[in-house]
Amino acid sequence: MVAIDGIWMLFAALAVVVAFLALLAWAAARARRHGISGSMMGPFDEMWRPTAAESHLEIQVQNERKKPLPSPEDL
Repeated sequence: MVAIDGIWMLFAALAVVVAFLALLAWAAARARRHGISGSMMGPFDEMWRPTAAESHLEIQVQNERKKPLPSPEDL
């Protein structure tokens, strides 16, 4: 009886791990579809792909820069 309880506990633990990984995969796919992957997946990019995180940060900085307003003489 004890061995059977241990097997059920093992299956329950594996089910929790699989469900958690499935939740992460779903969240990543949803973030990519909605274009919010940078804010959601940014910390993981910094850990596992630091060059990708640096490139993403540079792209954000370039997008936030505004073009200089033309001077009145240019009009």
